[in-house]
Amino acid sequence: MHFDQSLWNDSEPLYAPCMKHRKGRGQYFWRPPKKYLDAGYAIKTYTLLGREGDGQDLERARQCRALTREMLQWHDGVANGRQPGTWGWLIARYKSDEFSDIHGVRASTRLQYLKVLAKIEEAIADVLIAETDYIRIMGWKKSMADNGRSTHYIKKWFTHWGLALSHGIKIGVRECRGIKAIREEMRIKTPARRSTFITRPHVEAIVAEADKRKLPNIALAVLIRFEFMLRGVDVYGQWEPSEGREGGIQTDGQIWVDGLTWDMFDSDLTTFSKVISKTRDSMPDPYSFDLTNTPDIRRRLSEIPRDQRAGPVIVLKNGRPPKNHVITRTFKAIVRDLGLPEELQIRDTRSGGITEAKTLVDPYTLQHAAQHTQGTTTDIYARDRSGAANNVVRLRSKR
Repeated sequence: MHFDQSLWNDSEPLYAPCMKHRKGRGQYFWRPPKKYLDAGYAIKTYTLLGREGDGQDLERARQCRALTREMLQWHDGVANGRQPGTWGWLIARYKSDEFSDIHGVRASTRLQYLKVLAKIEEAIADVLIAETDYIRIMGWKKSMADNGRSTHYIKKWFTHWGLALSHGIKIGVRECRGIKAIREEMRIKTPARRSTFITRPHVEAIVAEADKRKLPNIALAVLIRFEFMLRGVDVYGQWEPSEGREGGIQTDGQIWVDGLTWDMFDSDLTTFSKVISKTRDSMPDPYSFDLTNTPDIRRRLSEIPRDQRAGPVIVLKNGRPPKNHVITRTFKAIVRDLGLPEELQIRDTRSGGITEAKTLVDPYTLQHAAQHTQGTTTDIYARDRSGAANNVVRLRSKR
């Protein structure tokens, strides 16, 4: 059976696929075509609202399109080997249903979701939802632990499994609500907070080595992250699926987003303004950053020829912004070659800046300097607990 394109885009509001009418009763109902019933589709007949002549034709048509879309998505799962009622089937629904929450997150975030969901499918795709109980769920957890999976991995696995579980509740999978109640009674250990952070001497050594290797933009990126406590995506950006977007810097179906661009800086390189990517919805106004107190950063920016001050600020030798993880790998190599603690990661430059600032300013100021909406989030990044205590002792001694 051929379905009109308006099934997916609602371009024809009165399009009502699979709608039938009981003559003499004035009643409407929706029935799947024989092809889908033969394939095992559970809904045989669905009575639509209202009766003939009640003026609710638009709403009945909308119901028919929604029911038909669900049927086709179910059939797509069956055609791809996903038995209805299994976790593989539900995860497929979570990924493909039109109103799934997964479509409301950013493309880069969705890509991370899909990577974790793929691991979950690999493990439990054929398990029936109806046969999932406390013993089975605990078995998944134990299996991961026995195979050496980290606390972080297990926590992430259950978090993303919970997203599919929540979607099951929304689309009316009867068993999902009870499974969610079981999950809420379980204890999935939260990974310990990272205690590692980068100090100013670490930053100075890394920057000097980057300069030595003729990697000035790596040095600049590290300095900006540390001094202004910015996330990596807000400095050198990230690549995410373009998904039909036009313009910008694109290659191989990906588009570069979120990083610093020269139009964010004033002509004298005294300030730059930027909307923080992670909090752009709750905090849409741009932050203004003063460069006059960071002479090294300002000097490095001014050394870049004016005819090159267009587009991304942090670019590699090819003139293009770095691909995801390129700076991370380069940073790691420098840390290793310098003999610095091997657990240091480039993300620790932000936490290092926040940790240093914690001993200098009040918590409210620190929260806003770190671009956080909640002070409790800032506490996660301020990692030297003893440093704060020692600062209190030092201030007391001065009094």
